Amino acid sequence: MATTTTPSVSSQVLSDKKWARWTALALLASAMFFSYIFMDILSPLQSSLQILKGWDPSTYGNFASSETFLNVFIFFLIFAGVILDKMGVRFTAILSGTVMLIGAAINYYALTDAFTSSSLAAWFDANLNLPSAWWNVTPFFKGMPASAKFSAVGFMIFGCGVEMAGITVSRGIVKWFAGKEMALAMGVEMALARVGVFAVFIGSPWIATLGDNLSVTRPVGFAVLLLLIGLICFIVYGFMDKKLESQIGNTEEKEDPFRFSDLGKIFSSGVFWIVALLCVLYYSAIFPFQKYAANMLQCELGISVKTAGLIFSVFPLGAAAVTPFLGNYLDTKGKGATMLIFGALLMIVCHLTFALGLPLLRGAETGVINGTEAIVSGHVERVRPASDGTPNAAVHVVFGIDNFANDEVKQLFIGKKTGETLVFNPRKAFEQPGAADPEASAEALISFLSDRETQIDFAQAMKIDEDFRLTIDSINEPTGWLGFTVAFIAIVLLGISFSLVPASLWPSVPKLVDGKLLGSAYAVIFWIQNIGLYSFPMLIGAVLVATNVGVMNPLSYNYTVPMLIFASLGVLALLFGLWLKALDAKRHYGLELPNKQPSTDEAVELDGLE
Repeated sequence: MATTTTPSVSSQVLSDKKWARWTALALLASAMFFSYIFMDILSPLQSSLQILKGWDPSTYGNFASSETFLNVFIFFLIFAGVILDKMGVRFTAILSGTVMLIGAAINYYALTDAFTSSSLAAWFDANLNLPSAWWNVTPFFKGMPASAKFSAVGFMIFGCGVEMAGITVSRGIVKWFAGKEMALAMGVEMALARVGVFAVFIGSPWIATLGDNLSVTRPVGFAVLLLLIGLICFIVYGFMDKKLESQIGNTEEKEDPFRFSDLGKIFSSGVFWIVALLCVLYYSAIFPFQKYAANMLQCELGISVKTAGLIFSVFPLGAAAVTPFLGNYLDTKGKGATMLIFGALLMIVCHLTFALGLPLLRGAETGVINGTEAIVSGHVERVRPASDGTPNAAVHVVFGIDNFANDEVKQLFIGKKTGETLVFNPRKAFEQPGAADPEASAEALISFLSDRETQIDFAQAMKIDEDFRLTIDSINEPTGWLGFTVAFIAIVLLGISFSLVPASLWPSVPKLVDGKLLGSAYAVIFWIQNIGLYSFPMLIGAVLVATNVGVMNPLSYNYTVPMLIFASLGVLALLFGLWLKALDAKRHYGLELPNKQPSTDEAVELDGLE
């Protein structure tokens, strides 16, 4: 009878120790958590950016797309993959953290008052005014505010770092978890990233309105500090990575060095292209949607940005809760290709609900203000012409009646009808008895959409402290409980979808690509994915403007067509998922098989049995 032997402790490397590999994962995942927070820190504040900085949907869409501009058109992601394959996880992680921090700092400065009054702002006003022509693939266009242009520059640099970090972390997880709990580890990393998105949609509106003083700069500054902590996490990980390599040898980078000709092996793989296209279609219906989700819910449900952020927060939170369980299931049971298909199906259902279901339940546009929960949009002009000869053009406004601090002003609006005119003093309407600074408490509550000719915005209107003539254009009542319930369920299901697809997609790549090319393979997939992430925010912004001609109220946009576009991407992703499953059944890639291999101890015991 054969005897059973166990490996000596000295034969174990650092990655064999559970505490060590999960500590390494915690450091990598924490850095990605902070990067996801910064990536979406402005997503819940789309309407606030329009109010305070003059960013209309086209401007916002171009800014959101700028994150991937250099990755797509300068092929930075391809170079990032080469750097990863040649220099290794440790070096590339620290480099990516540094690049993210630099870009984020630029993005922050662009939104400050110091930039607004600087010569740099004047330069951006005078330059990069490119026409809206087919050949203009840049995020910049004529009429784009200087703050948005410089923010886009910072976001481009941040985008290089965050996408480099994404492929680096994926490669790092494979390095530490190959043959172990790899899908679970990737699931945990993605779950923590989703928690970052949850934190954004809850925390960003709250930080922006601290002290009842609306500021889009404050949340961005907070996120920059988190990125600094993320860089520290990468540095600490570097010490662990160095220790591991001293034990296993630096085979990752030196045993078989990368050659540019190796990219041909990746591009010539048909199944690789199916995975890459499935990835770009799915993620193009998720991440660009996140950029507009809060405003979409505001428009469809007639709610505040804080409430919209609270509702949408169940999307990343639900994904975070489910993803690790799905990763563990993939490790032990498999069925990766099947999960991709179900994830695409759920996404289609959800986006069709947003496109067709919520509009049917939308808060009715009424002809009269029935209560203080109504959302009113209209336009104002000064009762007395300005003494400096400033044109007296109308400025569009939007506000909730319930936001008024002055109860007498609230009652003045009750019973008013569409088309009626009344005198309206913004300062006195929000003035609270005994309040030292009514401007500070009011700024977050009413939207004076800046007129480019008169340059009247909310802050200036408050300082004028005189009567404006308000003409009511439309009145919307908030959606009832049914609309809230449908929206909530759809977002929960979308979160489950967002768990199914990434949890099964990324652990499948090592089954399709040679290990030596893994970093470059992830880079190419991310590059193709970035083409969609660059194109679709701009497309959605342009479509939103084109389908809402004359709509100045950022809480009254019709999102039906943009949501149908997202649903169509889900249909295409479903078709590619079915194709991938059919190929796996024919060629046996192992996509439906479990990822986890027997542990060393289990393998030795099996070898000892007769």
